[in-house]
Amino acid sequence: MQALHLIPILFIAVSSNLDNVGVGTSYGIREINIPVTSNLLIAVITSCGTFLSILLGEQIYHFLSEQMAGLMGGGIVILAGIWVIFQEKIMHRGREPQKEQHLVAETGLARFGFRQIVMILNHPILADWDFSGHIDLREATALAFGLTLNNIPNGVGAGMLGFSLSITTSAVFLISIITIWIGIYFGHLGIRWVGKSAGLLGGLMLILLGVYEIFF
Repeated sequence: MQALHLIPILFIAVSSNLDNVGVGTSYGIREINIPVTSNLLIAVITSCGTFLSILLGEQIYHFLSEQMAGLMGGGIVILAGIWVIFQEKIMHRGREPQKEQHLVAETGLARFGFRQIVMILNHPILADWDFSGHIDLREATALAFGLTLNNIPNGVGAGMLGFSLSITTSAVFLISIITIWIGIYFGHLGIRWVGKSAGLLGGLMLILLGVYEIFF
């Protein structure tokens, strides 16, 4: 594969994982530890979600003309980028709640469920539902499912655009690990704006990629 073809894959992989920077920043500021095993588990789950969504996109691709698949795939990626920006600017996803214990009691975050996973996606600090300052494997699983929800449309669009299944999945896996560490590093330094800006950057990257795939 030519280097030029790797750039869109890198865009998808990076933009799909910039949420991790915000999560890591929140944890770094609060001195919440994510051990290597939990970070690896998050990467495995998010990359598996990407793998399955790309497969779905590839199946849709077979029922469409190449031109229509490119148009729809690019459109899905653009819409995913708009949704990410909407979440960041309108819904204020990633804002740290003032009363985490109250939210845990109210939503029952000690159990798995769609509502709990969405709440963690909105407030990643709540993944540490026992307030131990440590994200164990069970908590990492819930966090990973939340992060994976936003990656599904990216993967479907990538599959329809003909992105390599193995290379894209591998890139998502590696960048997931790296972005968590980057976020924690900046969080330890107390640099909050990095986490707050990461989601907006991810949405913008998706929009640019979708426009590129449609028109170029």
